[in-house]
Order: sequence, then C-alpha cells, then structure tokens
Amino acid sequence: MTEVRSEAARLWNKMVKLHLYFRKRNKKWPTQAEFEKHFARKFSLHSQTVQALIGKFFANIETTRVNRANGDKKARYPYKEKTYFNPVWKGQHIKQELNYIVLPMGIDPKTRKRSLGISIRLPKDIPNGKIVQAELAFGKLLLTIQNIVEVKKPKVDNIAASDLGSIHLAVVTDGTNSLAVVGRGLRSINQGKAKVLAQISQLQSRCEKYSRRWKKLQATKRKILRKTQNQTANLLHKAANEIVKYCEEKEVSKLLVGDITEINRNKKKKASRRLNQEMGVLSLGVFVGYLKYKLAALGIELETFNESYTTKTCPACGHKHKPKGRQYHCPKCGFVGIRDEVGAINLLNKYLNNGTIKPQFLIPKGKLKYLRPVKLKGFAKRSSPTDTGQPSIHSLSAVG
Repeated sequence: MTEVRSEAARLWNKMVKLHLYFRKRNKKWPTQAEFEKHFARKFSLHSQTVQALIGKFFANIETTRVNRANGDKKARYPYKEKTYFNPVWKGQHIKQELNYIVLPMGIDPKTRKRSLGISIRLPKDIPNGKIVQAELAFGKLLLTIQNIVEVKKPKVDNIAASDLGSIHLAVVTDGTNSLAVVGRGLRSINQGKAKVLAQISQLQSRCEKYSRRWKKLQATKRKILRKTQNQTANLLHKAANEIVKYCEEKEVSKLLVGDITEINRNKKKKASRRLNQEMGVLSLGVFVGYLKYKLAALGIELETFNESYTTKTCPACGHKHKPKGRQYHCPKCGFVGIRDEVGAINLLNKYLNNGTIKPQFLIPKGKLKYLRPVKLKGFAKRSSPTDTGQPSIHSLSAVG
C-alpha cells in the first residue's frame, strides 16, 4: 500500500512540475485528454487510477483559477511535492470476492508485467450497496457505496427554521414547538484541542526542528488532531440525528437554515482573536452537510436563507436591538425571549413574508426542549511534563 501511495505521489509531483513549466513560459495549458495520453503506461498504477488523479489535479487548477478571478489573490495552484498521495479506483474496476475487495494495478513500466492487485478484508458491518469508488489513505480504505432507496415525501407542506450558533448548535422551530441542541460539548472539544496544541507547540519551540524529540511531539499533535476530529464528527452526526428526528415527528417538508457563508463578511468592527478562533473551528458547514443528506433520505428539503437581522429584530414590535447575553430584551415594548429561539422564529417569519420580518406574525413561546447530543467526560489534567519530558495532555474522550 505504501508503494502504491508513493507511486501516486510521483504522478502528482510530475503534474505539478509540468504545470509550473507551462505557467512560467506563458504557454498554452494542455487539455485533460492530452495529460492522460502523456502519462499513459508510465506509472505502476491502473489506467483508471491515473485518469482519476489527473481529473483531481485539473479540478484543483480550475478551482484556484476561479478563486483568483474572484479576487482571492492568496489562492495558489498546487505547488507542494508529496511523499504520498491517495490513489483512487472507480467502481467498474473494483472486484469484490467474498469478504475481500481487490484493487487492480497496472503494468509496471520497467518489467512490462502486470502488478498484483491489493486485497483488503472488508468489515462485517459494511453497508449494503454497490461500491462505486475506493480511495486508499494512510492506514485506511475510504469506500463510496451507492444504494438506491425509495424516498417518501411528507404529505403536509410544513416549514421549519433553524438558527445555528455555538452555545446552542441549533435551535429549530416550526412556529409552535421548538428544540435546542446544545453545542457546549463542541466548544469544549475545540477549546481543549487548542490548549493542548499550544502546549505542544511551546515544547517544540525549545527543540531543534526534525530532531527526535521534535518528531515525537509532532506525532502527539497528529494523534490529538485525529482524536478530536473523530469526536467532532461523532457529535455533529448525533446532533443532526436529533434535528432529523424532530423534523420527522413534526412532518416537516422543508427546513430553513441561515446562510453561514455571510457570517464574517461586510462587518465594520473586527471580531476578537478569541471569537475568530471559536468561529473558525465551529464546523457549521460540515453540520449543514450532514443535515442535508440525512434529511434528503426522508424527502425533506434543506434550504439556506439570508438570516440578517433575525437575532436583532423584536418579533413583537419589529424594533431592532442588539441583544446581550442569552436573553432578548426589547427596550421598546418590553418583550423578553430566548435569543436563539427569537432568531429561528424570525428566520421563519422572514421566509414566509418574502424577506421582511412582520411584527406579531410569529411570537416565541419561550418553551425550549434542550438536548445534549453526546455526554463528554471532564478534562482531567495530567501531571506537569517538566520531569517526564511529555506534554501535558487533557483527556478529550467523548462517550456517545
């Protein structure tokens, strides 16, 4: 597996150098078909794997080109040389024999003999369906499985809205009943990760780069990142399941979520470093992605909608006021409500009234049902690393 990933990296590095050669000389950029013809039978990879890697490279080039054209001058074309790269196999060339999956290899350009395929044992609990793609990563195989199921759409045309945030990961309401999924566990994971990584970086700053001690600390850092990544995915999946369950029980046909891409744009006042760090690792985009495909399985549509002024506007009188804390207090009419529920109600109000928040149209009742998606263990501090030479790591275990 290591040899295959190394060979895929060699192909990627060749494409990076070739792209740089053409750019420096202002020559016409070759087409994808010309690339495929040029690199055919030159690597110990299956022909479809070579085509898949070339397609991925051209997709990266096109994305960078579009971003630069839109004003993002920091966007860079692929330039780093890789030691290993994940090869990809398409479904029509993947063989499945009993409990094993066989990934075919190409003809070795040196010996002119076909290399043996890679055989990997599959787990017993693999989902049913057709394997349409396989990607070989470090220590794991990523499978894309297609399973066609019949989707039954809800009979009732009922719309719900959800306000996303950090304290409450999501507050969803249909105008009558509201549900709040608590997001403090996600904040706890992210803050704990930031503290541990800061401690490791501080210890690394005292070491010579790439020394034995530095490499051990770097391995610890990667371990923490993998662990917190799994914890975050687990929490977001279970939080999305709670919202999907709510939509199914209330027979919701469409769920509205705020357009999170506009959170930090066009702001006159810059946010603090702490808030920027908190918002940067909040993973709301990943959470919306989980919601979208989970709801689609039930025939429920997910739509993003502009959420501007939904948290600031009073649902009773329409007065705009920036709230402080978790409660919304209107200084004009005296209305008091839960801040995140006000945002969700106003988002639904704004959608139903063609982009305007109509006073007295929907009023929050203040009766929220709070749910914690997972139970987190406390952060137990270990002893100081000064004597043992090991970084002080917090326990970040999440128990579902």
